[in-house]
This record gives sequence, structure tokens and C-alpha cells, in this order.
Amino acid sequence: MRLLLALLAVVVLVGVVTIPWQIRIRRQIANLQKQERQWQALQAAHQRAVSALQQAAEAVQLQPNDLAAHARYATLLAQQGRFAEAEAQWRLAIQLAPKDADLHAAYADCLKKDKHEDIALQEYEKALRIDPDDLSAGLGLAMLYLDLGWSRDAIALLKKQLHRQPDTTQLYVALAIAYSQSLRLTDAQQVLLKARQLAPNDPTVLGALAEVYWLSDKPQKALAILNKALSLLGNSIPLLLERAKIYNGIGQPNLALQDTETVLQQDPHNLEALFQKGKALQTKGDMRGAVEAWLPVYDADPNRDNVELLLGRAYMALGQRASGLKLIQRSRQAHREASIGQSLCMQLVNAPHSAPLHLRLAQYYLHIGNLPRAIIEFREVCRLDPQNRVAKKGLAMALQRAGRPSLPSDAASSF
Repeated sequence: MRLLLALLAVVVLVGVVTIPWQIRIRRQIANLQKQERQWQALQAAHQRAVSALQQAAEAVQLQPNDLAAHARYATLLAQQGRFAEAEAQWRLAIQLAPKDADLHAAYADCLKKDKHEDIALQEYEKALRIDPDDLSAGLGLAMLYLDLGWSRDAIALLKKQLHRQPDTTQLYVALAIAYSQSLRLTDAQQVLLKARQLAPNDPTVLGALAEVYWLSDKPQKALAILNKALSLLGNSIPLLLERAKIYNGIGQPNLALQDTETVLQQDPHNLEALFQKGKALQTKGDMRGAVEAWLPVYDADPNRDNVELLLGRAYMALGQRASGLKLIQRSRQAHREASIGQSLCMQLVNAPHSAPLHLRLAQYYLHIGNLPRAIIEFREVCRLDPQNRVAKKGLAMALQRAGRPSLPSDAASSF
């Protein structure tokens, strides 16, 4: 009897001692099962995408004059990052219906994603010449203007669009972004409050309003807007990411981590969620975790929000001096080069029709190898100053390097 009791005591003791180990094993098994489910879901989604693409390709072969077939195939190709093939399909569609503004706008959207901004600009302009009220073209061109730093042109275009379509919330949001880029935060706030009257629960409006409050140094107002929006809409990824950014900004990393983990459960490869997760972990002193979060962001988009510099500093903190210094030095060099362009763009906000400023920006883009933007800026100089020989020579050089044909309209913009 004593022996049995002793054995029972040993069994109980072993069980108690191994409880932490058992918990870890169960967690690891649960994580593996979760990863397996995610992998299976990704595989299924990939298979569906491949099947849809094959069907779309077959439809184009069977019905080469079917406009909708070309548009669907182009859309699916672009979703898989096969932009050159997508652009070819959009061109075929446009040949079938050259006066369709939506087709020109969709083609421009694809070109913009493929970094062919100079051709995208022309296609947006074509779409608006065909239909001045085309929403996709108006928004696309305005956002391209903002990417170029042409804030006043974007504001003028959006106001014109709103005059004709006063109940379109997307235009109000875009106008607020343009005002924010010009540091006119009060104007941005007023525009968004008007948009909110039209669409009280629109997540794009609420998210943009929260961003303006954040930029205006009103984090609690921003959080109140986001909390209300999330209570109405559930776990909206854009709103959760905006809230995580604000939580990081006000030094509440645990709350930021909660939001980023919620997003990553829905979208494991979301770059903004990984970036904000890294910032939260950095604040908490978990440099290894921060590096793990930032590495996929750096691999996919090394220019995002100083991620290269942050990663370099994290490596330094972990004692990996050589790797850290290399990233920091590269980041500083890139920042020095980018600051030149940023400075010129900021000057353009106050002098949008200055041919010398546009010329300097064109030469900067040509120097760093951004040929589409160099072409756009040289063309703008030629429009503002048709006799500018330096701009004409620079435009010819940029067009030649980019493999673009020289067009009769190169000396002046017609929109």
C-alpha cells in the first residue's frame, strides 16, 4: 500500500512539474494547426485565382471582340502583378471602344501601379476629355497630382468635380487629403465633416477624419472617431491600422499590438500591420520581435516610413553592428537624395506654375533614374515655357531612355 501511494505521489509530482511544458506543447500544436489552416486557405485562394485567370484567358480567345472579356482578363492579370500583360488587354479593349472613358481610366490605374505615371497621366486626361464627370478618372488624376506634389492642381480638379457631383463622398475624402498635403488641416477637417453628413458611417470618411485630427495634434479626438467607427463597422482593417498608429504615437504599445494582431489574423502579410507591430515591440524593448516584424516590410517595400533606418538601429541594439551600420548609412543616403525632391515639391505648393522649379524637379528625377516623373516634369516645363531648350533636350533624353515615342503633344499639355 505504501509503495502504491509513493508511486501515485511520484506520478502527481511529475504531472505538476510538467504542466508548463505541457502548456507550451499545446500552444505549439495550436500554432502549427493555425499555420496549416492559413496555408490551406492561401492555397485554396491561389487555386481559385489561377482557375479564374485561365477561364478569363479562354474567354478572350473565344471572343476576341468581347469588351467585357478583355476588361475582366486585364483586371485579373493586374491583381497578380502581371501589369504588362494587363496593359496589353486594356489597350485591346480601348481599340474596341476608344470613346469609353472608364476604359481609359482603368488603363491609367494599371499604368500607375506599374510606375508608368507619364502614360497614366495622359490616359486620365483622355478619359476626362471624353467624360468630364468620370469619377474614376477624376480621382485617379487628382491622386496622381498629389503623388507628384501638385497639390494646387489636385485641389482645383477636385473642386471642379465636386461642383458637378456634390454628393460624392470619395471626392470629399480626396480633397481632404489634398488639403492635408498642403498643411491646410482646418480646411481638410471642414471638408470631411461635410462628407460625414452625407455618409455618417463611411469608413473612408471616418478614417480620414481621424487622420486629420491626429495630424492636428488631437489624438483623443482621433481615437474617439475610430472607436465609434469600429463599434459600428466591426474589425475594419484600415481603421484598426489607423488606431494602432495613433496608439504607437501616444506611447501605448500594448493597445497597438492588440490592433495589429487582429489585423494579422485576417491578413498575415499586411505590411502596415507588421510595421506598426514592429514599432510597438520596439517601444516595449523587444528588439528581436521588432526585427522579425520589420524584415518582411523591408523586403517588400524598403522605402516605407524609414523602415530601413529603424531596422538598422534595431540591429545595432542587438549587437549586430556591421549589419546595422550598413542599413543606417544606406538609409541616410537615400534620405539625403529624397529630401532634395521633397524640398522642390514643397516649393511647388507655393509656386505651382514656376517653370524653373519644374525644370529642377525634372532634372532631379532624371538624375535618380525616375524617368516617368522626369518626362512629366519636362513636359510641364514645355507647357509653361514652350521655348525652353533645356527642357526640350531633357524631355528627348528622358523619352529615349524610357523607350517612349516622342509625340506631337510633348511640347504642351492639352488638358
